Amino acid sequence: MTPDRLVPSDVVRYVAEVSAALAGVRPDLIGVYVHGSAVLGGFRAARSDVDVLAVVAEPGTEVDQQAMGEAVVKTAAQCPATGLEMSVITAATAASLDSCPFEVHIRASATERLIIPGINHAGDTDLVLHCAVCRAHALAVYGPPATEVFGPVPADRVGAAMVSELQWALDHANTTYAVLNACRALRFADDGQLCSKLDGGEWYLARHGADAVVAAAIAHQRDGRTGPTTSEAATFVTTALGRLGSPDLHWIPRNRG
Repeated sequence: MTPDRLVPSDVVRYVAEVSAALAGVRPDLIGVYVHGSAVLGGFRAARSDVDVLAVVAEPGTEVDQQAMGEAVVKTAAQCPATGLEMSVITAATAASLDSCPFEVHIRASATERLIIPGINHAGDTDLVLHCAVCRAHALAVYGPPATEVFGPVPADRVGAAMVSELQWALDHANTTYAVLNACRALRFADDGQLCSKLDGGEWYLARHGADAVVAAAIAHQRDGRTGPTTSEAATFVTTALGRLGSPDLHWIPRNRG
């Protein structure tokens, strides 16, 4: 499996550095995979994170988890984007997700060094989408192809994760993020394709016709122009959630609790 887009060479070099740092503290490292906009399209070094998911053979102690985080954040100065967003999970989680436990979550940039050991956390439902994208599109910088490591993710679980993300985005995310994520969720409901935020927006315009809110979100994501207003984004996302909650869409459980 190869990524849909050519991953920038400086991203590949950087993730190779991350892989080496991680392998230095975890000899059971299985693989390191680039996902997100770098493989789906829409990556902009000035506005995008480098999204990475790494897989180790077995769970570790809190000391092990902290050591992985500390090894990785030392590479932050070399990151060719706004920062690194990374989780490390076990092979068992990659294969079946279960309750989405993680070993460590890391955010690293010029201004941030965040290490969250997973041992005291119930799980991270963001891993549903990350693992689904990895299986379908990831670039393996270290280790075997993603299809040999990541198991299939049921469509209804992907759909439910997308709905949950949109509900979160209404209150916490910027307007462009919320609108374009709604577009790619609508696309997944329509044709089962996992795509980038930009591709989701372009698909929406092609499928539904001109829409000023989506066009503004695309312009902001691509070129830094003025994005949708808060009220415009809220209306668009709320309408999308209504469509995604339709009982005719069997990929989303009707009772989400």
